[in-house]
Amino acid sequence: MSTHPPGEIPAVSAQPCPHGADTGPRLLYAARHGQSTVNAGLRPATPAEADDMVIELTELGARQAVALGRWFAALPPEQFPDLVLCSPYRRAATTWRLAEAELRAAGVAVPCLVTEPNLYDRFRGALAHIPAEDVRQRYPEQYAAERADPLGYRPPGGESFLDVADRLTGVVDRIAADTRHRRVLIVAHDAVILLLRRLLEHHDDAATLAVAAAGLAGNASVTAWAGEGDDYRLLYYDRRDHLLAL
Repeated sequence: MSTHPPGEIPAVSAQPCPHGADTGPRLLYAARHGQSTVNAGLRPATPAEADDMVIELTELGARQAVALGRWFAALPPEQFPDLVLCSPYRRAATTWRLAEAELRAAGVAVPCLVTEPNLYDRFRGALAHIPAEDVRQRYPEQYAAERADPLGYRPPGGESFLDVADRLTGVVDRIAADTRHRRVLIVAHDAVILLLRRLLEHHDDAATLAVAAAGLAGNASVTAWAGEGDDYRLLYYDRRDHLLAL
């Protein structure tokens, strides 16, 4: 069982990159993985099932991933991503694998794919997979500490949301420095998307908490930003219209 975040995993490219230097418009997409067994309320029955690295999609999550792929396949070429950065967690990797199959079925050239270790979900350490109400009853001091500092609280052996933002900074910097890929899709988790908004839109703590309070990105939703100089402008957040028929 994995008892620590996968920070030691190197970034892995799935295939050689065919792209040359690109000076076109910059777009950044972030898609959350499809519904997982934990999202569906199924509590892990064994330590192996509780390993964040191997949590699976549900049947609905798989259909959401297919719908996500069809949505991207329908984009015009100038908006289509040429690079996918994917979380190393199985639920994210499976989401992209199913989405990519739809691109192939539609005759669309698939983007470059890199497994990016710093895109893993927020790691809650000793409190992983324990519902908030159970934390309140069993670990009242930890519960109170998180309520007092939602972004800075770090569970025993785990990460704070601000820790997630710190590790995402390097990902954002590498995207900005990449001259081959101007349209990038991140496939990851709701916490990652929340903290990307903090970094890209220069949110302070109050703005970050306001986004979270209004609703985190849903399963297989899409968020997008347009690059403008050294900054990004939010185009849309938590877009789910491609999932309406499911």
